[in-house]
Amino acid sequence: MKPGNIFLLAILVGALASALIVRHVRKLEAEIDAIRGSSTRPTVDVVVASDTIPIGSRIEPAQVKLVAWPVEAQPEGTVNDPKLVVGSIVRTTIERNQPIMQAEIIAQGAGLLPLIIPEGMRAMSVRVDPVTGVSGFITPNSRVDVVISGTPEGEQDQRGKVVLQNVKVLAIGKTIEQKDEKPVEVPTVTLLVAPEDAERLTLATRYEPVRLALRNYRDEEVVRTSGVVTRALFQGDGHPVPVQQGKPQKVKGPAPYSVEILLGEKLTRQPLF
Repeated sequence: MKPGNIFLLAILVGALASALIVRHVRKLEAEIDAIRGSSTRPTVDVVVASDTIPIGSRIEPAQVKLVAWPVEAQPEGTVNDPKLVVGSIVRTTIERNQPIMQAEIIAQGAGLLPLIIPEGMRAMSVRVDPVTGVSGFITPNSRVDVVISGTPEGEQDQRGKVVLQNVKVLAIGKTIEQKDEKPVEVPTVTLLVAPEDAERLTLATRYEPVRLALRNYRDEEVVRTSGVVTRALFQGDGHPVPVQQGKPQKVKGPAPYSVEILLGEKLTRQPLF
């Protein structure tokens, strides 16, 4: 190749290289300008989880932090002050660096009751008195039967009836009511029931005071009863019917009333005095 051609080729290669360098520099300048422009965008402090917070946990100060968040991209319901969430209880698991939403926490001082209600179940409180509440022996996680007494429609005698059985007690507490124009404390028991049983319990409270019969923790048997009427109380000798290992004992004498007992798939009839 002639020297003149080589010189011309070198000039062309140099010009092309210069053009590529200028283009790259301008691209870098554009990126820098974009970064500078983004840094001037308004931001807001958002509280996020510094580590995963499991469901039902009480939020500790070390579990949250503040991060700058673009205002236009801020999720609705975020919290901007860690003091507003510390001590609260989370309704659901919050992952690391995830914003803490107001709908995901239970405020300080709120109870844990909603968290321990299984899906599909309901918590319902009924008024009791010291005697009705088995003299204070009923505690959370106890199992009780709900018993009422009243006069059914179309009957003249009062009847006692077990309307719900093996019901779990969620909590016990007190409520304030007006009696004789004065505020008085009324003990309450909160029961865990299905929606259908909540309807039965609502009707049962019309026959207040509702009675609660405490059960053994290991006793989960559901006994079918027809209830007992007032006149049946004046029959027999007053001795309770003995029951051993869930099997009814034979009772001598007339027994115009009886109770059906379902043990597994076996149905037996228990006479009453």
